[in-house]
Amino acid sequence: MYSTDPEIQQQSENVRAALLIFFERNPDMKSPYDGMCYVASATLKKLVGNQVRLWKTRDQNNQFHWWCETRNGETIDLTSEQYSDINIEIPSIGRAAKKKESGRILSFTSYKKKVNDLLEIIQNF
Repeated sequence: MYSTDPEIQQQSENVRAALLIFFERNPDMKSPYDGMCYVASATLKKLVGNQVRLWKTRDQNNQFHWWCETRNGETIDLTSEQYSDINIEIPSIGRAAKKKESGRILSFTSYKKKVNDLLEIIQNF
């Protein structure tokens, strides 16, 4: 369970399902979660607006990891498996979370396209 709020929970589940479909359509990806943390988090943010806030921190490879938090402080990390599946501490709930920074929607075309792809998949559910 991601959130006690029914709308946030439902949209989180929708984003997770969309990630799996996106992965099936993109065979070059090694998993549905690797490299998709910003895309998943930004998609959820677009779906539920100010009910969640974007956060980021650096992981063990000095790469940004993104997730959302609700107003009630619930952590919604839709791609945490990219760490837990290989027994690495999840940045959104581990020590790295202490150095979290507020995130924002990015304007990079490649990210926008992936967010729009996920939104389109969700629209077609």
